[in-house]
Amino acid sequence: MERPIVEKSAASGLRKISLLEEDPGRYIMRAVLAGMYLSIVVLVYWSLLNNLHDSPFGKVLASLFFGVGLSIIVFTNSELFTSNNMYLAVSSAEGKTSWGQMIELWIVCYFGNLVGALILTGLLYGAGVLDALPPEHALNQGAVHKVHQSAQVIFFKGILANWVVCLAVWVALQVKEDFTKMIAMILVVFIFLYLGFEHSIANMGTFSMAIMSHGGLTIQEALFNLVFSTLGNVIGGAVFVGLAYRYLSPEQMDMAEAAEAARELPPRKTPKVAGSN
Repeated sequence: MERPIVEKSAASGLRKISLLEEDPGRYIMRAVLAGMYLSIVVLVYWSLLNNLHDSPFGKVLASLFFGVGLSIIVFTNSELFTSNNMYLAVSSAEGKTSWGQMIELWIVCYFGNLVGALILTGLLYGAGVLDALPPEHALNQGAVHKVHQSAQVIFFKGILANWVVCLAVWVALQVKEDFTKMIAMILVVFIFLYLGFEHSIANMGTFSMAIMSHGGLTIQEALFNLVFSTLGNVIGGAVFVGLAYRYLSPEQMDMAEAAEAARELPPRKTPKVAGSN
């Protein structure tokens, strides 16, 4: 039954809101760190694609590696906008948090992730890493391809991307062993990378690095993609995973199933007491 995971997700959403309201500085720092973690993994992803472009397994290896980013975020309790689309939708539907609190947290987390992506880009630029990337590097070529898609394509790819990412988180919530949890997330996240879907936070890192490496990308083009990929991500995570599983396992259904299971159990035998017939 999904009910225990629904309750676990709702409790996580409540904890996130509590942290934001009680200590916003700490919450924002967690969001900034998530943006940094994902952005450094983004650079490795594009570098693997670039360096292994002649190998038939290049995209497979690069896509498998990307799941490391989500694993780092989960195991360090950092705050990622896209997974919070799911968590806060569940907690708000459960009545643990309000819909207004959900929107507030999404906004704070989103811009915290953006700041993290920009900080990481600045560090890479200062280290001379981005200056070394030629215009034909996979990162620059990939960024240009992303912004030249239609709004409709970006939007639907955004839905698919966060549907898969939040499914990875949902599966991980059902796994107790840390190693198994990491493998599960890496394998599920592989789907969205290999198929080329649009993840708004990962795109923040891609676009900021492409702009700083003079890869032929403009800020206006980057914003165009981010608007529609973000909208798609919200629907993919909040509706296709969070609210979908909340609908599949409401509290009253779970209680009814438990009562039905209790009725089906065989009656317990009363042990005989010494001296009784």
